[in-house]
Amino acid sequence: MVWPRLGGPQHYWLRQIMPKSLFGRSLLIVLLPLLILQGTLAYVFYNRHWDTVTRWLTNSVAGDVAMLVDLLNTADSKAERQRILTLGRANFGLIVSIDPGGRIEQAVGVANWQPSNGLERTMAENFARMVARPVAFDTEHQDDPAWVAAYVQLDDGLLRVLAPRKRVDSTTTTVFIGWMIGLSLLLLAIAIYFLTRQLRPIRRLVWAADNFGKGRDVGDFKLEGATEIRQAGAAFNLMRKRILRYIAQRTEMLAAVSHDLRTPLTRMKLELELMSGCNVTAEDLAGLRSDVDEMAGVIDGYLAFARGEGQEAMQPTDLGNLLQEVAERGAGSDVKVELALEGPIELPLRPVAFRRCIANLLGNASRHARWIGIRATHHDDQVWIAIDDDGPGIPADQRDAVFKPFFRLEPSRNPGTGGVGLGLTIARDIVLGHGGDIQLDESPAGGLRVLIRLPC
Repeated sequence: MVWPRLGGPQHYWLRQIMPKSLFGRSLLIVLLPLLILQGTLAYVFYNRHWDTVTRWLTNSVAGDVAMLVDLLNTADSKAERQRILTLGRANFGLIVSIDPGGRIEQAVGVANWQPSNGLERTMAENFARMVARPVAFDTEHQDDPAWVAAYVQLDDGLLRVLAPRKRVDSTTTTVFIGWMIGLSLLLLAIAIYFLTRQLRPIRRLVWAADNFGKGRDVGDFKLEGATEIRQAGAAFNLMRKRILRYIAQRTEMLAAVSHDLRTPLTRMKLELELMSGCNVTAEDLAGLRSDVDEMAGVIDGYLAFARGEGQEAMQPTDLGNLLQEVAERGAGSDVKVELALEGPIELPLRPVAFRRCIANLLGNASRHARWIGIRATHHDDQVWIAIDDDGPGIPADQRDAVFKPFFRLEPSRNPGTGGVGLGLTIARDIVLGHGGDIQLDESPAGGLRVLIRLPC
């Protein structure tokens, strides 16, 4: 098994969970340290601040209750006990009462009471050190959540103490968590806002590069955003101008080459016509005419290949009408052409160039086949055009080579039997200029399938 990059299987899970987009990864860079920092702060706060403060508070309450227990044990009358309870209510802020003959099991409802949360465990530890009697606590089931209950087993009854929750529990925990969550959400919103603004020029640059690659000129990229994005935009604008200048210069040069080459060919054709009455055999004249026609065909094919799409602009085009028009022109008396469309299909094309592309493919197929099928369908955000025939096809090991300029499967150089070897090259050049791709495969009809994929 071949593992993906990042050094081996130990990194495979990391690549699976990592966000795929730049926005997601940038947000992760912001959020991950923030979450680690908050987790660390929360842990330190809970284990240091909250635990320490809670111990101080519960220790104070435990001291007050311990003193009440000692005083109650030394009281020699019921009136004295009542006076002690009244002093406890007035000076300690506690609500204390004695249930004569009461038991802890009856108060808490269980035989062997155990702490159920951190606050009860802390209170139990402090009371165990200061109150040498069985105790139990209830911090969750009071009618008023602002109070907590402590039960102390006396020799002749049960002491019930209600203490304000703020005397045993630190409320700063809730405040701290609230501030931490609130600030985190605020920082997250700020991070998303600035990340969105930084990524917007990148998305625009991607859109401009993608459309320019598909042959849709969108003008200069507006420089904005961070310095690196501006540098990338400036490089794109410079590249675009160089490519457009190269295309313009090539078109102008080819126009001059076309004129310079066609002029002597025209003179040669005229001279051949004038030589028909001279002492030149018909076979020699036919050979010379064939050579001149072949040269003219080679020049026309080469100029068509080099010219490519020229300066034709993209425009919304009805693909069905275009294919129907080319199919009607390409159909011969001995070749049947069938066209199948998956409903109306409209996409941006250079109509003249794309007609040339389809005409070249149909022309190649009609030389070797008696049936040609054209089918156009939608596939996600692409349009697929499949051209099948029932001819002999092309060997699999030569399907890439046939796209090379002047490559011919037919070994002779006769244009009448194999063309000049530029048909598929021109077709591929046009398809790539539309931002698509083209490939050759075996057809279900037994011949060759040409599959064109174009962006919508």
